[in-house]
Amino acid sequence: MSSKTIVIEPVTRIEGEVKVVIFLDEKGNVKNAYYQVLEFRGFEAFCRGRPAEELPRITSAICGVCSWAHHLASGKALDMIYGRRPTPTASKLRELGYLAHIVDSHLLHFVVMALPDFTLESIPPELRNIVGILREEPRIVELFLKSRNLVRSFEEVFGGKAIHPAFVLPGGVSKKLTKEDWEKLNNYGKELLKIVKEILNYFRNVVLKSRTYMNLLHDEAYSLKTYYIGLVDEANNLNFYDGYVRIIDNKGREVAKFRSEEYLNHIAEHYEEWSYSKFPYLKTIGWKGFVEEYLCRAGPLARLNVADKIPSEEASEEFKYMVEVIGSKPIHNTMAYHWARLIESLHACEKIMYMLQDESILREDVVNVEGSPKYEGVGIVEAPRGTLIHHYVVDENFIAKDVNVITPTAINNAAINTELRKVASKIISGNIDESALNLVEASIRAYDPCNACATHYVDPRGRSNLVLIICDSNGNILKKISYRNRPR
Repeated sequence: MSSKTIVIEPVTRIEGEVKVVIFLDEKGNVKNAYYQVLEFRGFEAFCRGRPAEELPRITSAICGVCSWAHHLASGKALDMIYGRRPTPTASKLRELGYLAHIVDSHLLHFVVMALPDFTLESIPPELRNIVGILREEPRIVELFLKSRNLVRSFEEVFGGKAIHPAFVLPGGVSKKLTKEDWEKLNNYGKELLKIVKEILNYFRNVVLKSRTYMNLLHDEAYSLKTYYIGLVDEANNLNFYDGYVRIIDNKGREVAKFRSEEYLNHIAEHYEEWSYSKFPYLKTIGWKGFVEEYLCRAGPLARLNVADKIPSEEASEEFKYMVEVIGSKPIHNTMAYHWARLIESLHACEKIMYMLQDESILREDVVNVEGSPKYEGVGIVEAPRGTLIHHYVVDENFIAKDVNVITPTAINNAAINTELRKVASKIISGNIDESALNLVEASIRAYDPCNACATHYVDPRGRSNLVLIICDSNGNILKKISYRNRPR
């Protein structure tokens, strides 16, 4: 770290390899800050030229954390490509399996990634992680590990395996539920609901009483007054699997509500040379740079802001309490994302138990093989981190010609960078210690970014943006080889 540049590398307790670079002016004030992803995957290129029916399996490997989200978004795109509307039974089974994924990802982030920021802030950084949580709050770790085991057992009933499932087919799913399956799911669901309630109770009694969390929750530096995007049903109820994409402004007013196939009328993508992740933006506004009032955010907090109602009793009451504590809706403070994840986990568990009472999920009509091909499809689901879009174009032989994936972390990319500069400008002055830099990282962690999912930068003119850097054993740069002007 020099007097002019601060580098945080790596950013900890997030998915993927990321560094933060903060530039200071002559007076030591923050001039600019960048959230820079250090990996490149470009998964769309792997999918081109492959049979369309393989895409749900291939894209589930984009991420081991988000595999169900990519699997379902991809499957929904194929429904449209083949013109096969899933049977009601298949749609219910897809949603039921997916709800467990939402809980799993949310609890993983809350316990492993986020919780150390609010309960272990005064201990050495090497213990500010799951090891420290295990020492200080062993019951919470025990509950978390039980939840992971339950979710994996739950998901295996549907997809054969918990990660990278083989479940969704064009027009349906690969297997029906048996009475024995139903009994297992019912037991798993009951136990999972108990665990989520206990963790939420812990959040209320410990985290909400934490001075660190409450200070951040009301800190203007951690607040962005943005647009918000999320899925809702026809009545604007919260929905993770299907419905309409709804966008509201920073005052809660609806500015758009549309079906998945209409997304290109509303969402475009901007590119910056210093990032492998794209910057989606709202077409009606245009790309205005890193200015908060022009940005759009996705994720748990965005979904709760966008929805008029949470259609489950206890989660709805918890959200009402959240609004009372913070003051108004829409809620703009990024630290509220943590609370929103637990509220969504409670809702997902409540809905699991509700759906398991529907005997129609045991019907055998789990796939529709009739339909007229359209050769282009868009699938949208709410991934744990926010709105996820898969858009495919295929040829007459159903071979993928064009593939585009817009991830929630990409949607949040501009907001993450904007908030990073805002937080760093407030915190970094005079002596810069580890605790100050951890508060900078905390603003990033609240978004639960999944950076491997989001690194899909491709030069819009069809040329690669990769640069090969060769260093010696001491880290000195020996040579740079640019591929910017070479055809792919």
